[in-house]
Amino acid sequence: MSNRPSSVRWWVLGVTTWASFLLYLDRMCVNFAAKSITVEFQATQYEGWFVGAFFWSYALFQVPSGMLSDRFGIRRMLVIYILAWSVFTAVLGLAQSFLLLIVFRLLCGLAQSGAYPSAARAVRDWMPFTLRGTACSIVALGGRIGGAAAPLLTAPLMVAFALWGTGPEFRPEEILDADLLRNRLRQQGFPQVPDGDARHLADFLNRTDLASVLTRDWPPERQRELPFEVQRTLRQVPTTGTVSPAERARWNRQLWEQWLPRAFSKLEARGWRPVMIVYGAAGILVAAAFWVVFRETPALHPWTNAAERELIGSAPAGAAPRSREPFPWKVVLSDAGLWGNCLSQFGTNVGWVFLATTLPRYLEDVHHVPVLQRGVLASIPAFAALPALMLGGPWTDWFTRRWGRRWGRRLPIVSSRFLAVAAYGLCILVLSGLAGPLAGTFAITLALVGACLVSVATDLGVPATWAYAQDVGGRHTAAILGWGNMWGNLGAAAAPPLYSWVLGRNPEIREWMLVFAVCAGGFLAAALGAMWMDASRPVDDDEVQPAA
Repeated sequence: MSNRPSSVRWWVLGVTTWASFLLYLDRMCVNFAAKSITVEFQATQYEGWFVGAFFWSYALFQVPSGMLSDRFGIRRMLVIYILAWSVFTAVLGLAQSFLLLIVFRLLCGLAQSGAYPSAARAVRDWMPFTLRGTACSIVALGGRIGGAAAPLLTAPLMVAFALWGTGPEFRPEEILDADLLRNRLRQQGFPQVPDGDARHLADFLNRTDLASVLTRDWPPERQRELPFEVQRTLRQVPTTGTVSPAERARWNRQLWEQWLPRAFSKLEARGWRPVMIVYGAAGILVAAAFWVVFRETPALHPWTNAAERELIGSAPAGAAPRSREPFPWKVVLSDAGLWGNCLSQFGTNVGWVFLATTLPRYLEDVHHVPVLQRGVLASIPAFAALPALMLGGPWTDWFTRRWGRRWGRRLPIVSSRFLAVAAYGLCILVLSGLAGPLAGTFAITLALVGACLVSVATDLGVPATWAYAQDVGGRHTAAILGWGNMWGNLGAAAAPPLYSWVLGRNPEIREWMLVFAVCAGGFLAAALGAMWMDASRPVDDDEVQPAA
């Protein structure tokens, strides 16, 4: 009989990571489509509140959902959480009022609030102490891949569904302001602009070949005054060979949208509803896989052998895996280290959530990037951070073995947050004009470098934050992680409305620079808060920690 440990712990880690992937995919897909959604409901001024609604319920229910997982078990509760948030994601595609959208996002946040506290407890119960940081990296990696995949998948899916059974031609309901559009066209010298309603204007836009007008009728000096992105598209429009009417219509639509971006809604806005339904349906598969693979402890799993149970150091099969003791509120509320963790997570999310919620709008409004390219570019920071997330776990484990829990968990967070402050400084320099035209390739590249550095810095510290909660939480790990996550997501909830307030309805470069300054300030506060974190002081006085 072999004494080699079975590998069930890795299967458990795998399905937990898959759930983390879906968590972020369903969360971030809505953020990418937020502008299209709010334009459809004529609520663009409330975009920040729509995006932030998720984070309010997600934050406020972190501790209750973590306590439910500690009380009723991870297997039962996480499956309920996955199915619930999947349903509320799918019904977004059926909503017929902006109020219902807000309600569904609040409910989705409530359902997702239990996911990471449950995952933290699963990692604590299934992984040896020496691998906790690494395991946290892997679970968080799944979430980051889901977040990175969200714009990359959502953009082409929205376009595909938008063109499913129809063409790219303008529809009357896509004209946002008929009078404004009519006046702009006449000011630019377009002949025979109709006096009728939006239907007549839509027919005029579809009949007018804008590429021909701009290249044939406008003199070169006037063409050079066109926005950079329009000039770039004009160079890409096919002028020779056979071009199908559908392809010509797509080029025409893209040029109109780039030249007069606030006059009508974008083509891809038609496709957001079926995308939500597809993502919601995927949750059934993830929930089923988790139910089949997971058990509360290794001792209760029929697939584990004695060697694996000994390696993990699990409780005996008859031990209750659930925490029935009251939550130690008095200790939590009086512990400076836990409050430092709360400040660190709050500040981190104030700065990081820009990448998750507002980066696509920044690329569109400032750098004028089209939707498909925008989906790719918006995903790059998250993909860039994947190696950092994998490095962060072994990094904090190595620091802990060398310098103990206090500095082993503290240093990765503090240093990474200062790196993020510097990265937002680079973003401000890009907007100062030093990188040339904002729609130029060099400026876009530098802006993405800054965003990637922010993402890398954030994820370098994530495993240390999780490991800190596991070190001090003991049998209350899920609730303790939920307590810190609550404050972090209060920062994430407050940030989008704050961004919207700073930007206003029609932001200029100065307002975008102020937003970057706010994000840098959030990371500075996070670094200062992390200095108070002490992983050597558990919440439970009777909790015995393994040697570092």
